[in-house]
Amino acid sequence: MRLRRLALAGLLLLAVPLPAFAICNNPQPGWMWNYEGTLGDTLRIRMTLIFEDKDVTGVYFYASQLKDIALRGRMIDGTHLVLEELDATGATTARFEAEFPEKDPKSKFGDSELQCEVIRGTWTKTGAGASLPVYLSMEGGTAGSLNNRYEALGVRDPEILHRNAQAFWRAVKSQDRKTAAALIRYPIRIDTSAGRKRYTSAAQLLPDYDLIFTPRFRKEIANCLPRNMFVRDLGAMLGSGQVWFGADGKVTALNNY
Repeated sequence: MRLRRLALAGLLLLAVPLPAFAICNNPQPGWMWNYEGTLGDTLRIRMTLIFEDKDVTGVYFYASQLKDIALRGRMIDGTHLVLEELDATGATTARFEAEFPEKDPKSKFGDSELQCEVIRGTWTKTGAGASLPVYLSMEGGTAGSLNNRYEALGVRDPEILHRNAQAFWRAVKSQDRKTAAALIRYPIRIDTSAGRKRYTSAAQLLPDYDLIFTPRFRKEIANCLPRNMFVRDLGAMLGSGQVWFGADGKVTALNNY
């Protein structure tokens, strides 16, 4: 009877599909890889990781706070990722334990076989017993360093760019028209519902504000995260290109249509 039970248990184990892990052989060590997703299902986060062989460094932030938290860790066998969350003194405050799944459990990448595109695991606060689930999907990669990811744009102090970008983002969200218009670099050409127009000052733009910042466009901007953005020599990109910022954090392009 005991042997039959053991045999049945073995068959049941064989019937349950084991999780398949991808091998994350990152093709560009030192490149900054940006991920976005959730911690605990509801907390939106963005994470930037740099892979150097088995060593991994990075930062992440909560969308509700927009403040970087340092990360340091390692890759294990190319399939698993362990990251220590560090405070300002370098002490560990939490731990990420994750893997790179072969298939995206949320189907963002369809049925494609993945390598480094998705990170799935848990986050555990130091001293706490319970863990929270983590899901991250890759947004893309960019050159630069964690100290100054906007170097390609000629930025010396990334926080100046972040401050102005966030001020513009908050102004659009709160319908603070004057502040939003003041944070645009002029002259600028913008598509409006009345056609493409060239604006030379905030005073000229303000009468057309609602033609530019439609409810749909304001919602798109509000859903973006104005920190640790993709960058190239032409600017820093908010979201999927709705807004581009210059080295001083002022708006250089608006793509609303």
